[in-house]
Amino acid sequence: MSKEITVRLADRKDVNAIYGLGVKASGFAVSKKIKFYEKKEIKQWIQGRKNNIVLIAETNSKIVGFAYVKIMSWHWAMVDNFYVLPAYRRKGIGSLIEKSLESELRKKGISYVSRLVKPSHKTSMKFLEKRNFKKESNYAWFDKFLMPE
Repeated sequence: MSKEITVRLADRKDVNAIYGLGVKASGFAVSKKIKFYEKKEIKQWIQGRKNNIVLIAETNSKIVGFAYVKIMSWHWAMVDNFYVLPAYRRKGIGSLIEKSLESELRKKGISYVSRLVKPSHKTSMKFLEKRNFKKESNYAWFDKFLMPE
């Protein structure tokens, strides 16, 4: 692995790579029907930079991590996805993504950022605690599919 890691805003050519990482990572599945987002959604977020931030980390032209953040209001953002390939973890890539993410949020005037982490995902919790995130509550995920009437 090259020591050169680049973190940048994603563009449309990154959609397939982000999607490929997401569908392979079982941690993104929130239900039996929802394993990850659709390519169309990822493309929409990348294009909608006013309300979204999509970052990728790459080395040797290979995407090895990404983050997706939804701007919820004038001062609040929610990190919806944050991922680094297992072979590239514990090499500082997550920290680089986090630093870039916080920089992008500050540019937008965001003063509060939140995340949801599965209680069983201890590694993610430790990563966030080291970066001054505070655990506030536990939630259960519910979903409902609305069918056309």
